[in-house]
Amino acid sequence: MEAIKRQIAGLVNRSQNVLVAAPENISGDALGGALALVSALEKLGKSAQLIIPEELPKKFEFLPKTNSLSCDRFQEREFVLSLKDPEDNINDLHYEKKDGLLHIYFNAKKKIEEKDFRISSSHPFELIFTINSRDYENLGKAFEYNPELFFETPVVNVDNHPANENFGEINLVDITSSSVSEIIMGLIDFLDRNLLDKDIATWVLSGLIDATDNFQSPRTTPRTFNNAALLINRGGDQQQIIRYFYKTKSLDFLRFWGRILHGLSWDQEKKLVWGKIREKDFQKTNATSECLPQIFEEIKTAFPEMRTALLLWPASQRGEPASPNRGEQGVQAQSETKGTIYSLNSELLRSLAPKLDGILKNDNLFFSIKNISLDDAEKQALDLIRREI
Repeated sequence: MEAIKRQIAGLVNRSQNVLVAAPENISGDALGGALALVSALEKLGKSAQLIIPEELPKKFEFLPKTNSLSCDRFQEREFVLSLKDPEDNINDLHYEKKDGLLHIYFNAKKKIEEKDFRISSSHPFELIFTINSRDYENLGKAFEYNPELFFETPVVNVDNHPANENFGEINLVDITSSSVSEIIMGLIDFLDRNLLDKDIATWVLSGLIDATDNFQSPRTTPRTFNNAALLINRGGDQQQIIRYFYKTKSLDFLRFWGRILHGLSWDQEKKLVWGKIREKDFQKTNATSECLPQIFEEIKTAFPEMRTALLLWPASQRGEPASPNRGEQGVQAQSETKGTIYSLNSELLRSLAPKLDGILKNDNLFFSIKNISLDDAEKQALDLIRREI
């Protein structure tokens, strides 16, 4: 790892404008680590920008969007129209916008041909860090909107997933680390031991706490506790993190979680948790599917041995209309079921994705099943999972 960090330090020293990109389905680990890295780069005199999703889970709202760049802004590129003019033949340059066209006018002493023109695009970044992303597709719109940038610019890939595809020019991938934030903490310390201030310590600590479920996860190691102690010693605000991550739950959310928890089933042999959420669960607790990422966090805490979890719910639950292709009048709203499978087994998710026509994002598979009841959809998805585990 030391040799890899020396390579990264060399790239950082030679770069002034740096982009830090996090996954579209962002975790607290990715967000905390990315914020810490951006702040450290700024302290080194670099211009660093972070591209993250517009909407963040509520529990992360206390973390600042320092130097953040929206995906829509990232979609904008600078284009350059170049014209050969070695003898200084061109003058009186001006332009106007008219009828949906940009007209460029100039005078020239010699004939100008089409081959003398060239259009190119440019970007300001000399180095890219990707955080907690197994591949480029995990970055979502950040990669979709500007793929050329990632192929034309040196990429440092920072991750702790065993399934990481090592897509970077430099790959700082440590599968023994409990969190990507710990990896970034080590990199920051390597770049300059004096960079770790109170803010950076808080952001790294928030990532570490999120990744280890407040040190209850099996991923937690003695190194994790040592790093946490150092971060708290440097001013990391553990109480603030705990307050936002674990103690800011509304009464409606707690009631919603209680109803879900009551209906969950557990397979000890396969380390599998599953359950379904009925429309009345949403209605009686004023909840929507936006609460489900936080519900999965609660499941991880309640079932520390769990490796795979399945949740299903009707597409027409409160606040989320059913698919417009529900069929003829009279078909019940529950004829379309939405589901999410979370798993620490990335190969399981990759295997299930085509079978359920689902979309993979980080450790989650999102899918829908149409024209059968919620109970039948649960049986179908559960049978598939059990066959693949």
